[in-house]
Amino acid sequence: MAGFACQPVFLFAQNIQDMNREAEKYFDKKEFNKAIAIWLNILDANPDNEMVQKKIEMIFDIKQRKDLALQKSRLSYKIAKKRFKREELEKGVSSGKSAMNNFIIAYRIDPYDPELRGMLESMKLLEKDVKAAQEKLRVSRELREKAAKLKALALEKMKAEDYNGALVHWKEILSYFPADVEAIEGRRTCTIAIENRLKYERIRNFMATGRGLFEQKKYRESRLEFRQVMNIDPRNREARDYIEIIDEKLEEKRLYTQRARQAEDFYRSGIQNIAQKKFDQAEEDFEAVLALIENYRDAKQRLAGLDGLRKEYARQQRLKRIETINREFQNGLVALAQARYRDAIAAFEVTLNLDPENARAREYIEQAKNAQKKEEDERVDENSPYYNIVNSLIVSGKALFEKGQFKESRVKWDRILKLFPQNRIATEYKLRCDFKSNPEGYLLFSKSIVQRGREDMKKGNHDDALKKFELIKSISDDYPGINKLIAMARKGKRESTVRLAPADRREVERRYRRALVLYGRGGAANIKLALDELKWVTRRDPANTRALITLNKIEVQLRGGGVIAQPVRTKLTDAQRKKAMKHYYNGINYYSNNNFKKAIQEWRLVLAIDPNNVKAKNNIRKTLIFLGR
Repeated sequence: MAGFACQPVFLFAQNIQDMNREAEKYFDKKEFNKAIAIWLNILDANPDNEMVQKKIEMIFDIKQRKDLALQKSRLSYKIAKKRFKREELEKGVSSGKSAMNNFIIAYRIDPYDPELRGMLESMKLLEKDVKAAQEKLRVSRELREKAAKLKALALEKMKAEDYNGALVHWKEILSYFPADVEAIEGRRTCTIAIENRLKYERIRNFMATGRGLFEQKKYRESRLEFRQVMNIDPRNREARDYIEIIDEKLEEKRLYTQRARQAEDFYRSGIQNIAQKKFDQAEEDFEAVLALIENYRDAKQRLAGLDGLRKEYARQQRLKRIETINREFQNGLVALAQARYRDAIAAFEVTLNLDPENARAREYIEQAKNAQKKEEDERVDENSPYYNIVNSLIVSGKALFEKGQFKESRVKWDRILKLFPQNRIATEYKLRCDFKSNPEGYLLFSKSIVQRGREDMKKGNHDDALKKFELIKSISDDYPGINKLIAMARKGKRESTVRLAPADRREVERRYRRALVLYGRGGAANIKLALDELKWVTRRDPANTRALITLNKIEVQLRGGGVIAQPVRTKLTDAQRKKAMKHYYNGINYYSNNNFKKAIQEWRLVLAIDPNNVKAKNNIRKTLIFLGR
């Protein structure tokens, strides 16, 4: 059975190996589209296959290099043609060589690319132009000037339909410059006109019609006329040049339409991201728009206005944060006053998270935690993880005490006191057990409690001391000096509570109102005076919640509303990661098939799932740079 269970895994692995070998064969033959299709099928079944992922990435890099080389070749080709036309021979040779070198790079990478195959004939003609220019550069300036005059004469004679006379001039030029392209073309045209007048007239008519349509910008119709010329005379350079120019214009128009659609997609995405306050993504969107079409709608103005929107949003967020800080601080004070220590800690922790420099919130957290710990030691509530253990010990301890089994009951209370030395129920019952069964033990234990009470009074914790003394009195009413100790604790408790005289209360109120007036006036000097007044009030009347809240509010505002938390990068789930990867590699597949719009759309879907995906961002930028040619 175990062998049978392993078999599908083996077959699956074997299938992947076979598919990979087939893809490798296509890759070696430079049939990249077929290779990538197989590798994508493997990734569908095994998304985490790093080997295949790297190979798909490699195809994208190869395609990028080919596209950029092709782009450079096309650009240099156009520049070279213009320079040769203006007789800028040295510059023309340089541009021509650059065009041919980049074409060779691109062709070696992907010889099956239809665009490259279409350019092959143009590159061969460019090579002849380069050789002719180099030949001219080798001869004397006087000879070049003579050839230029002969060329002008030949063109005049052709215009006058004196083809025999023009042929003489073209041949003379070729005797000096055998590779001169224009002279070769002129000689060939004259020969056709002399030897086959009918053929020549047909060519001339098609050329004239083609030029007329070209001037009217009817490029498709014009191209058909020049194609007719090429059918009659496949080596006709002028017709070929026109076809190249027309193809370039049609391609430019097609690309512009495509770029306009893409620009609109990015523009709408930018508007949407602004609405969602995703300003960094909106910036990328509008930069993409402008990379595609320089003056598209109001993209420039929107891009320029993003900083202002960021600042305004940050201001609004700061105000909201200040409001939240003040609200949570106030909630914390109220909860602390009501002995809801967990709520107080939670509120002050929110305050500190938003405003890490808030010393008062930190101080109150410590107070609440200390009070909570003391309360937990005295009474284990239902929120404590020890509640069930302690509660069962209390139930059994009380049952044993009621039965008069004091020693057994005492064991239960000792177990509780080992966990919580200040537990009030355990302390009380332990004393009761000792009082009933072990007077000496009771005496020692009660003395230790009284001593702890005395220490509490020295520290000013009169309330805690009072609880301990009253506990002893409840068990042993005649305990020596207990009534005096209780009286001292009560007196200390009264004295520790701030009781303001009416005059002092009026002064506290006067200063508080003055602080509000000063703060309302604004200005650094007035705000400083307001802070001084509020600090005086809180020192004199520590329980003055209004003053504490106002003081905290002003200090938070002076700190700028605390620290803006950096956005947290949420971890992707496995399902999200796999979906993002699928869109990413789909994008590479579209790119390898020259479907750049679809490629960008797929990579944008990656960023919708994983906004921090650097590879997808880089691929979009590279593609936009390429499309912005």
